[in-house]
Order: sequence, then structure tokens, then C-alpha cells
Amino acid sequence: GVPQRPTPSAIEAPSVVGRYQQMITARGLAARLYFLASDFFEGRETSTRGQRLAADYLASQYRALGLAPKGTAAAADARSPAAYFQRFRVYRRQPSKTRLEVAVRGRRVAASTYSRRSQDGLSYFAFGSLSDAAGGVVFAGYGIRDAALGYDDFAALAAQGVRIDGKWIVILADEPLRDASASLLPTPDGKPSKWTTQPSHKRKAIWLAGRPAGVLVVGDAGPRGAGKFDESAARAASALDGVGQLSLYRDTPSSFPPTFMISSRMADKILSAAGRTAASVAREIDRGLRPSVFEVKGVEVRAAVEPGGEELETENVLAFIEGSDPALKDQVVVVSSHYDHLGVDRRATGDQIYNGAADDASGTVAALALAEAFARAKADGLGPRRSLIFANFSGEEKGLLGSTYYAETGPIVPLEKIAANVNMDGVGGFDPNHPTGSRDYIYVVGTRRESEELIETNRRLNELTGVRLRLDHPPPSLFNSDHVSFQRRSVPFIYYSTGLTEHFHRPSDEPATIDYDHLARVARLVFANVWQAANQDAPPGGLPQSRLTAAGGYSCPPCPFDCDDLVFERPGECPVCRMVLLPKVRPKDRQ
Repeated sequence: GVPQRPTPSAIEAPSVVGRYQQMITARGLAARLYFLASDFFEGRETSTRGQRLAADYLASQYRALGLAPKGTAAAADARSPAAYFQRFRVYRRQPSKTRLEVAVRGRRVAASTYSRRSQDGLSYFAFGSLSDAAGGVVFAGYGIRDAALGYDDFAALAAQGVRIDGKWIVILADEPLRDASASLLPTPDGKPSKWTTQPSHKRKAIWLAGRPAGVLVVGDAGPRGAGKFDESAARAASALDGVGQLSLYRDTPSSFPPTFMISSRMADKILSAAGRTAASVAREIDRGLRPSVFEVKGVEVRAAVEPGGEELETENVLAFIEGSDPALKDQVVVVSSHYDHLGVDRRATGDQIYNGAADDASGTVAALALAEAFARAKADGLGPRRSLIFANFSGEEKGLLGSTYYAETGPIVPLEKIAANVNMDGVGGFDPNHPTGSRDYIYVVGTRRESEELIETNRRLNELTGVRLRLDHPPPSLFNSDHVSFQRRSVPFIYYSTGLTEHFHRPSDEPATIDYDHLARVARLVFANVWQAANQDAPPGGLPQSRLTAAGGYSCPPCPFDCDDLVFERPGECPVCRMVLLPKVRPKDRQ
């Protein structure tokens, strides 16, 4: 091979880096992205044929570029794509069939069966543990606890001495609404709040209030759901044929209780024992904006759940460039992206395939372009001093499953040897809510403790190498992606994204919507930062792993759902956001 020369850092020799940046072109990115985000891969949903085909494609690309395999899968043929795979198991977390029964003073008054081929428009399974449950009933209004909005159903229950433990809690969906787009609560903009738009907040409020046997959400009592329950139930039932929710656990002690959406017809059977209906109690609350909560005496609800939680398999794709510096090559910069997406919606009319061009075929083909440029540099005698791992994770859309597995169960190199994680998720497309309306920006996400040096280096390289994008720095909590799996272990990280694009999680996220010139500029900037992290003398800041210690308990990674402050005694899954719980750690010098 070509003798390796001492490789300068990007800040020391931006013109050298610039030669390889120019290999990253709009044409090359488009060539790969149009294929990876084509209908051929069927939306790349985790564990499906389309995702496995995409894994084969990525492995073949790395092989052709000359990167070494870094997978853990046994392959009879060393040239097989499987050599690049880190396989892991996942479990479906949705039922094959459920039955919900309501008894008033010992007499059954309602029963609802839900399966792929049986929907009665009364109930359907939504979330939580796949377990049988039985108990009495408490009506808890809208299930909201919000001091800022001056509304708290759970405080009203506590004032009456009503406990929810061991009982079914019935709540109304959404919040008091004037109409489908306007809240009756004093929200800052007059629009529906997080209690309507993000159901996870209600799950947290319930979890903090007690341990109910189960949760029943009345889905059609308000203006957003009126007249739509049959349609929603049929859509949920048909989804049972798909992959659905996945977990790294077959079951977990921290599971949220079984949660069903129910129609007003079903709710009225339950509330009849209290002389109420879903509509009447909703009107009462909405009129006074005061909670109306009560125990529904004499009523018992039973749920029978037949789990559909078969074991499935998926794989991360891992490729490797060995460092050229004998003193530094044991340290690794991990360049990550996720290649899975949302699959196919057989219920949809028109386009049914979620191609995921921006999310995250854009980050994945950018990683391939970086790999190609680094491979060329190494062939020219300018290989990175530190080693590089290119990690394309599966299961990101299912709760960061692939990166969590990599960081917590199967790190290819010890976490304390990871000098930095550089993550790209959705680096194509544009955010219609960008504060300036810019189409010449990139969001750069990091934290003060782990990312300060990487972000400052990124700023300098943006100018030194002539990329000159607008750099925006949103709060990390708004951007949840695979970097979180490294952040929780205090690995220095930086995350690039164009944010929630106009086609986010829609079938319209197609290759033709990407501005490839902009994508090339982003990829060139990321390349320069990876070059710097791989070649500077000292690793790029952050807190070394050796300075971490256990803090006691487990919590979910930082996420936008306000649940990472919950602490659990045992490992498992967060009951609110369903992300894997990780051991809590803290710096030793802050004990």
C-alpha cells in the first residue's frame, strides 16, 4: 500500500481537507439516495425484507469502497455482506387479539373484541403491557396535571381521597377544546397544548399518580375525534399485520398498564352507573374549566390480551477504517446514521410507501460519501490517525433500538475508546418552521459538557473550508436521535439535522424533494469535523468514561417527552416514551 504520512488536522491544513471534500458531490449523493429511498426497499421498516435488503446494499457499498467489515455475525463466506452485520433480537409489542368487558353490579353490559379481522367500533388496543387486567373504575377527566394552565385532574382526585391504584382509569382524549384547532385552556398561542398533541405527557401524569390496572381513553368525545372512532379502530386493527411497536425486551417490569381507546358508546356503558355520559361530563368540564372526577362505583372492567410478541431479528451495519497512528488507532470516531424508516401503510390510499429520503436516507448516503472520501485519503497516504467506524443503525424509528444495543450490549470497541460520535439524521430537506425561513442552514446539536469543543471546531471549519452554512443550535431536548445512546455515556458527540422537514414521516418524503447541492455542503462540513476529530492530537473534549460512576437506578435517555427525570429500580423500558432504561451515571468529580 501507499506509505502513510503524518496526517494533518483539518484546522492545520484546510486545503488538504478541501481536496477530499470535493469528492462529495450532489450527483454522487443523488445516485445513492434515489436508490436507497426507492420503492424497492419498501420503506426499510425494522426487521422487514426491505430493511434487510437495505442492509445488504450498504454492506456491498462499504465492501466496494474498501472498508473492512466490523460486524459480529458469523458468515460462512468472508466476502458475504453479513460480515458487516451486528444482528440483534427485537420483540413485537402488540396483541393478536383483545377482549374488553364491562360489568355493572355483576351484570355484563358491554363487550368488545379487537383483532385483525374483528372490529366492533367499541375499543382497540393502543399502548402498554400485553397483559390481562381487571379492576374497578375511576373517571379522571382529561388526565391532565398542568399548573401553568391552571388545570389538574389528579389534584382533584387526591382532594376527594380517590386512588387509582389497581383500578381502570377512564380519561377523555385531548383537552378542553373550542374546536379542533383551538384550546379552551389558557395556552400561550390559543392552540391545543402538549396534552392534545403528545399523549406521552398524559402517560407520565398517570404514572406519577399511581399504578392503575389499565387505562381507557375516550377517543371521540371531543371535536378532534368526533365521528372518527370506527375509522380509527379499523386502521388500528389492520396495522396488526404490520411490524408495529418493537422492543429490545420481551417484557419489562416498567411497562405502562394496558391502554385502550374506547368509543363514547363504550364509555357511556361504564359511566351509566354514575348517571353520566361521556358527552355530559365533557360539557361540564369544558363549561367551567374545572375538573370533574369521581369513582364509578359498582363497575368492573376486565381485559383479556393475547400477545402477538414474536421474536424478530434485525441488524446494524458496521464498517471500519483502521487508524494510521500506532498511538491513536485504538481510539475510534463513530460516524452514525440510521437507515430504517416506517415501512408500508397498506391502509393508505395512493402512495403507501414511506421512502424516508430525508429521514434518514440522506444521513446514510452522506455517511457512504464520507467513507469514500476517507478511503481515498488513506489510499493517498493520508489515512485518519484514529480509527473510524461507520455505523448505520436499525430500529431508530422504534426507539433508538440499534444504537442502544450497540452502546449498551454490543459495543464493538469499549465506550471509553470512542473519541467522538458524529451523528447525521435527516440532513436533507428543510424545516418549514425554521426561525428565519432559511434554506441555507444546518441544525447543530450538542451539550455544553460533551459537545463544546466539537461545536466550536465545527464553527471554525465551516469558515476555514468555505462551506459557510448558517449554523443553528436548538435545544438538544428537541432533537432525539441515535447520538443519545452515546450522550448518556458521556461520549463527546455532535448531531447534524435539518429538523422536522415539511415531509417528515409522510409518504411524500421522496428523493425528488431533496436539495442535493445543500446536502453536499452539509456532508462536506461533517467530513471536515470528522477529519479533525480523527487527526488532532488530543481527543475532542468531553468527559472520559473513566470519570463516570453509577448514580443509582435507571432512567430513559434525554428525550423530548419530559420523562427522563423518572428513576426506576430495575432495567427495562420507560413506561412513557418506551426507550430502553439505562443505568444512571454521574461524573466522579461531582459526587
